Amino acid sequence: MPYFLQPLLRIRTMREDRASGELVAAKRDLAIAEEALAERRKELEEWEATKEDRRDRIYAAVMGRTVSRDHLDMVNEGVARIDEEGALKADNVKRAEAERARREEAAEEARRNLFQATKNRMKIDEHKAVWKAEDVAWQDAREEGELEDFTVRKEEI
Repeated sequence: MPYFLQPLLRIRTMREDRASGELVAAKRDLAIAEEALAERRKELEEWEATKEDRRDRIYAAVMGRTVSRDHLDMVNEGVARIDEEGALKADNVKRAEAERARREEAAEEARRNLFQATKNRMKIDEHKAVWKAEDVAWQDAREEGELEDFTVRKEEI
């Protein structure tokens, strides 16, 4: 006799496979987000390392010289742009950290989904094992009964 929950077992197996694929994709996305975060941090560190030199070069261009107010405004604007660049790079790091945290949560959710899907499939597998054992016992009992019927009839003749 075929196992009557076989279609359900097949569905549970498909769900487990899908959850496994989603976990792999979530881990891959997390790795990409971690790489992006590392890149943004590296860019911020490079900016931190060069910001003073860049400011000094701007100031060196006007130090000890007579310059117009427009030229001083351009110097201040250049320094402000350097600071804006740093703020943008810091913001990029924060965004990359938020993206990484979001991807990490998605990976954790995928892990939980896979665990649940595996647990659900294992329940059906355990039921199938019990059912098979009962079916084998029932088949053995039926065959034993048939054998007894056959041997009893033979003796009566």
